[in-house]
Amino acid sequence: MVKLALQIKCILDNVSSFGPCDAEGFGWCLSVKCPQCGEEHKNDIFVSKSEVHDIIGSRGTANFVMSCSFCKKASSIDILQIGDVYDASNSESFKTIMVAEFRGVEPVKFTPEGEWQCSAVNSNKKFSIADGAEMGADGWYDYDDEGACEVSITEFTHKFIKLK
Repeated sequence: MVKLALQIKCILDNVSSFGPCDAEGFGWCLSVKCPQCGEEHKNDIFVSKSEVHDIIGSRGTANFVMSCSFCKKASSIDILQIGDVYDASNSESFKTIMVAEFRGVEPVKFTPEGEWQCSAVNSNKKFSIADGAEMGADGWYDYDDEGACEVSITEFTHKFIKLK
C-alpha cells in the first residue's frame, strides 16, 4: 500500500479560491498503471469518495476497485482526505488537494476534468468551470463584471508525492 498526495500548482489572477464543486462526490480523473507488469490502463478512471466498492477477495472496501487487464492483479484506490480549496495565498506553489491509498495500482497523471468553481477577488461573484480540463490546456479565463476585471487560472500543473 502506498499513500500518495495529489498536489496542484497554478497561477490565480483575480481569483481568491477554487476547487471541485462537490468535493465528496467529485470524480478525480486519473491515468493509472499496474506496478507489477507496467501495463498502463487504456482509459482514464474516475475515483469518487462518495462511491464505495467491495475489494475483490477481501472483506474491505475502497472507492475504486479494478483488475489489471494484462496480469489480472487486483487493485484498489481509497480516498483518505480531500484538502481545502486552493486559494490566492497558494498561487504559484504546490498544495495538496487530495490524499489516497493506492494498492496494486500507480497513478501516472491527473486531469482536472469535472466541474470546478472559483471566487473572484474583487467581488462576491462565483464562477462555475464546467470542464476543468480547460485549466490544463491554455488556462481558464472569464470576466468579472461586478469587479470589472479579468479572472483566470493558468499554468495548471500537478504532481503526486509519497507520504509516510
